[in-house]
Amino acid sequence: MTRAMLLHRKSGMGFTLIELMITMAIIGIIAAFAYPIYQDQAEKGRLSDGRVALTAAAQTMERCFSTTGSYQNCWPTGGKSSESGFYTVKTTSATDNTFVLEADRVKATGQNKCATLTLSNTGKQDISGTPTWSLDRCW
Repeated sequence: MTRAMLLHRKSGMGFTLIELMITMAIIGIIAAFAYPIYQDQAEKGRLSDGRVALTAAAQTMERCFSTTGSYQNCWPTGGKSSESGFYTVKTTSATDNTFVLEADRVKATGQNKCATLTLSNTGKQDISGTPTWSLDRCW
């Protein structure tokens, strides 16, 4: 091989520093947009676990009321964990004619943007604590 062929072969073997810097900049820009969107989607998934657990608990309370005529003693006093384990559902008040269920986040796997979810016997959905999302977005 001649010297010219060796030089040509060496220059085409890898990436230049500028090419690597441009690639890293593009990856950084994409990540800056993609990561917050991913976090929001993950939070929505965790919230669905809490909403499903509250709805199932309300159905259990209604079944208990239809057989006993009271909402008292229809839910375990220590609460019950949701299916995925992100929330614990408990009653904050249960009388003969009313109840309020509360879902508290127990697994801290991200920002809890809705704080505590609540559901009453009338179907009123609410949030308490210090939420960063609105009621419409949480429910």
